[in-house]
Amino acid sequence: MKRQEDRTGAGPMFAGSAMGEAIIAKDWTSHALGTIDKWPLSLRTALGICLGFPAPSCIAWGEQRSQLYNDAYSRVSLIHGEALGVDFAHSWVQSWPAMHACFERATRGESARLENQQVSLDRDGGSELVVVTLSFVPVHDDSGGIGGVLITLFEASSTELREELRRSQAALEQRGHVLSHDFRAPLRMLEQMSKILVTDHAEQLPPRTTGLLDHIGSGAAKLAMRVEALTRFDTLSQRPLHRQSVDVAALTSKIIAELRAATPDRQIEVVVEELPPARADFELLRLVCHNLLTNAFKFTRHAAQPRIEVSGKQQGHHIVYCVKDNGVGFDPKYARRLFGIFQRMHTEEEFEGLGTGLAMAKQLIERHGGTIWAEAEKGRGAEFRFTLPA
Repeated sequence: MKRQEDRTGAGPMFAGSAMGEAIIAKDWTSHALGTIDKWPLSLRTALGICLGFPAPSCIAWGEQRSQLYNDAYSRVSLIHGEALGVDFAHSWVQSWPAMHACFERATRGESARLENQQVSLDRDGGSELVVVTLSFVPVHDDSGGIGGVLITLFEASSTELREELRRSQAALEQRGHVLSHDFRAPLRMLEQMSKILVTDHAEQLPPRTTGLLDHIGSGAAKLAMRVEALTRFDTLSQRPLHRQSVDVAALTSKIIAELRAATPDRQIEVVVEELPPARADFELLRLVCHNLLTNAFKFTRHAAQPRIEVSGKQQGHHIVYCVKDNGVGFDPKYARRLFGIFQRMHTEEEFEGLGTGLAMAKQLIERHGGTIWAEAEKGRGAEFRFTLPA
């Protein structure tokens, strides 16, 4: 195989690591990837970078998700036997239901993360259980399409996690204090004082000055609402999870009944299919479902025949839930911004809201070990899917 190394130029690119030598030495003749000299430049370049990563990393290339990985990844204890060139999903059978949604997002060109997955890593002749965050990044092929996915495991020991958690909690408490006391009171004062000036001195003030004061008051009120939203966001992020078996079908029916009661003049067709129960925090899951269904009701407002579909299906150890509507949708090129806090796809004049619902849903789902993503087309509705433990 030494001749192949010289002929393809793979030697210099892959040299310096045990896995690089193993990749060069492997007979790829009958494999779906073909011999190394047939590999696209984009794959060889990405693999060269992957092999130099200190963290466990692999590339899953092509429709077969063929694995090529670095030395650190080869020491992950869950990877049993010969994994080089094997389907990535086959090496992660137990975790694949949770990983699948993130992997699919990456194949569509979006980066994704999966939090708090426990794996066993071989270290110094022993095995240590660590908590990792998995990052899924799309890798483009030579034609500009998505050729594969780069998966990286960022690990932390239990001791490191406890220390990081302590620092994070302290930072959150400090930010919460600043938001609650140093921001909210001055904003409320600014809002009230502008109203007093307009009310008490309307006859003496020029129309332009009155208009400017109204803008100041409304701007302060909106900013105060955002401060309150951030405070609530932080509070929910610190709340401990109280997992229990949740009847998602009953929860969904109750939320839909509440939304119908709040909009009695609207005729909306709502189809609820089978919804398997989930292992989750009831109150936090209720908030997620309420946010998604509220959006579905809101964004179908202008549809001639509004329709909302809610469904769920178990896949391995996880359940994929779906909320689909035929509303205004959004441009898919902005999908990455969708789950950011205060990010909006439509103006406040078109649809009310602060732009916090989806950001909150994403945070709460990821705290449960799940993931959430969206598919849409402008003017043709949206579909939101999220996973939860069965």
